[in-house]
Amino acid sequence: MKFKGIFQSKMGIDFKTNIYVKLAIGLITLFVVILFLPSYENIDIESELGTIWSHEDLIATFTFPIYKNEQEFENEKIEVSKLISPVFYETRVPESKLKDSVNEYFGLLDDLLTKASNLEKNKEGGINSEKLISLKEKLNLEIADEHWQKLFSYYKNEIKENNVSYQNIKIILRQTVLNYSSNSIINVNKTSVSTKTISVKRDNQKLMDNEEIDKVYDKNEILGLIRNKINSQIQDEILRGILNTIADKFITENLIFDKTLTELEIKNKVDQIPKTIGIVKENERIISKHDPINRNTKLKLDSYKKVRLEKVGVQDYFLQYLGKVLMVTVMLILLVLFLLYIRSRVFFDNSKVALIASLIILLCFFAFLSLKLEINAPVELLIFVSVASMLLTILFDSRLAFYITIIICLLVSAIRGGDFTTMFISISGSVLAIFSVRDIKNRSQIFRSFFFILIGYSVSISSIGLDRAESISKVITQLIYGGVNAVMSPIIAYGLLIFYEKTFKITTDLTLLELADFNHPLLKELSTKAPGTFHHSIVMGNLSEAAAEAIGANRALARVGCYYHDIGKTVRPEYYVENQIERINRHETLDPNMSAKIIISHVKDGIELAKKYKLPKEIIDFIPMHHGTTLVSYFYNKAKTTAEEDREEVQDHIYRYPGPKPQTKETGIVMLADTLEASARVIDDSTPGKLEDKIDDIITKRFMEGQLDECELTLKDLTQIKKSFLNILVGIHHQRIKYPEDKVD
Repeated sequence: MKFKGIFQSKMGIDFKTNIYVKLAIGLITLFVVILFLPSYENIDIESELGTIWSHEDLIATFTFPIYKNEQEFENEKIEVSKLISPVFYETRVPESKLKDSVNEYFGLLDDLLTKASNLEKNKEGGINSEKLISLKEKLNLEIADEHWQKLFSYYKNEIKENNVSYQNIKIILRQTVLNYSSNSIINVNKTSVSTKTISVKRDNQKLMDNEEIDKVYDKNEILGLIRNKINSQIQDEILRGILNTIADKFITENLIFDKTLTELEIKNKVDQIPKTIGIVKENERIISKHDPINRNTKLKLDSYKKVRLEKVGVQDYFLQYLGKVLMVTVMLILLVLFLLYIRSRVFFDNSKVALIASLIILLCFFAFLSLKLEINAPVELLIFVSVASMLLTILFDSRLAFYITIIICLLVSAIRGGDFTTMFISISGSVLAIFSVRDIKNRSQIFRSFFFILIGYSVSISSIGLDRAESISKVITQLIYGGVNAVMSPIIAYGLLIFYEKTFKITTDLTLLELADFNHPLLKELSTKAPGTFHHSIVMGNLSEAAAEAIGANRALARVGCYYHDIGKTVRPEYYVENQIERINRHETLDPNMSAKIIISHVKDGIELAKKYKLPKEIIDFIPMHHGTTLVSYFYNKAKTTAEEDREEVQDHIYRYPGPKPQTKETGIVMLADTLEASARVIDDSTPGKLEDKIDDIITKRFMEGQLDECELTLKDLTQIKKSFLNILVGIHHQRIKYPEDKVD
């Protein structure tokens, strides 16, 4: 708040009323709502499967193909891609080269074992000697020392198991490796291939060969076959492990998966899938009025939309964008005109305009979100328009709430591409929600809106379902979502109401009802310290409430304004006649100037107390405005009398309240009620005639003084106020029957 005050003082900007601030709020709202609108022009028709075509016959204005359903087309592409054989390219090692590699390896192994034998003979070590480490590294055979010792024992013929010698071992291993290496071995797990064949790309071939997947192996399969072969011929478990480890070095994949070629093959096959199932010629009837929309006609309608959008050029996009701007602008201008001419007090208060704009943007965002959420559910029924209608009714009034609710529903429908169904359902629930909080007396009454919203949504959803012959399950689902809306709306409205009251400092009727509680600390203090003033305020409240109701003003505001208008008198209550119980007048010993200052000071004291207890501005306004700029006439006249005797000049501004004059109907009423209540108490034999004359005198005097010039009270209003004041005062000061006194014997 301090920052705001500094900015206003330096820049000269009053955020509450400045026209440029108001214009900025309007432009921001316009821009944001336009962003939420669909980026393409929807055909303003309902084309839901199973519904009845209620428009005129739709004739094709151009020839267009009938496209398949997008989801079905995507499923078809997936199925085709599953049938495409993965592509592998061959990297087979020639058999002669493989033999040379095997022979070279065994040559190195023989050399290692021979040197180990020589070391052993010379007693310089054995197979695990450090001198043989370099040779072992060349073989790259990672086996334990005891396994090397086992192989060395076979080499020295120290072990002859089933007549298996070292030379037999080499022959078995060489033959097994060469036999199994000639197979087609793929470099992926065979279980990952879902097709029955694979495509093989070989060098110098333009066409690819197809091989059955059953005749192809992966490396694990080949190693398993080799393991079984070796195990069938070798009994020694350790020797088996050594041979399998050596065999693993010579088994390499010779068919390498080619991801790029595979994707290219899939793309070629997918591109061959026809996207259309027919054609509609120019001037051909797409659908006739009252025909049901079946699968075929829906495909035609969707295709017509798609092709028409493809024909849209740059100029068309510009015109389309211009149309969006104009559409939203028209609706916002209608809202502005309503506020300007029907609710000018709202229009000229930028904080209230910002509040309305925030609700519009929030609901438009929910509508936009409902389109973006890819959920197979009627989430559009969770656009809480009824929350806005309740808040607007409580914060302002039902008439304004109804008008803005219609604007919001139209914008929601536009954002959802002309969704009449959502608009109809939202209006039904929201309007009933307005009625439910129109005469709200306490915050808990918000929750009775549940029943009204539920009725509105249930009836409208059911009527739409019957009209379109929708399935029972679909209608039940929509009713459930409508019920969720009915439950959540009062809860959300309750929370947002507190937020908006505090953020935008709006005094609602609910706030006024809470302030009217006599247990409020200020009213309790007033009734204790200044009981006469408290009683005066209560009577004023009755007068003002009746008058406000008679002219269509806010009766709750008028009554509560009366309760707090004189709270400043609690600071020095004994200086006011209504609180002088012992009839001791403190002013008899004071100078008229000092007395006037004390009397006038209750305005300043009252404002300070009101701010201390954080009373709303609307209530604080009653404290200075109920006196306006009137004179403290008693002390002014007393001062003049004294001045005439002393031949001095009396300055009337010293004896005049600082003001301002009443700015609203309610503060004007309270000014009149304040003067009237005090005057009526001193009328002797207060007959209706005398009371009426007194009311006339007071209203005429305040009118002639110009105290009512700045409020909105008309002559007609003053006449109605007079009648209501008279009715109340006659009831208070009615003549009582004198009963004869009983004689005491």
